[in-house]
Amino acid sequence: MNTNEPQDDLSTDAGLDVQRDIIRQSLDAIINEIGMAMRDVSLTFPVYITVRNSGDALVTIATSHDPSDEQWQHATEIVCRTIEERIGCRRLQGRELACAIANEGTINAADVTAA
Repeated sequence: MNTNEPQDDLSTDAGLDVQRDIIRQSLDAIINEIGMAMRDVSLTFPVYITVRNSGDALVTIATSHDPSDEQWQHATEIVCRTIEERIGCRRLQGRELACAIANEGTINAADVTAA
């Protein structure tokens, strides 16, 4: 997620670092708030958040499920809104990133319980 306003004082590297620190310090509270907001609108897939160390993005979000584009857009809006409120910025935006999974295989409950 990037800040949408490059002219904003917090768009500098130091400002982004401050925002990332705020997110890191309250990551558990942020993810709990996101989870509750998603459940309130019947989005039940997991969302993972990792805080970036550099670049123009604050966080990267992902899911291990394959929600519809509409569901993912809604989840992304919830994540952005929650983080915006926490760090006090005006508007975050998401952008798609290429992603792949190595050694992905299907796993079912029988595979887990058999071990």
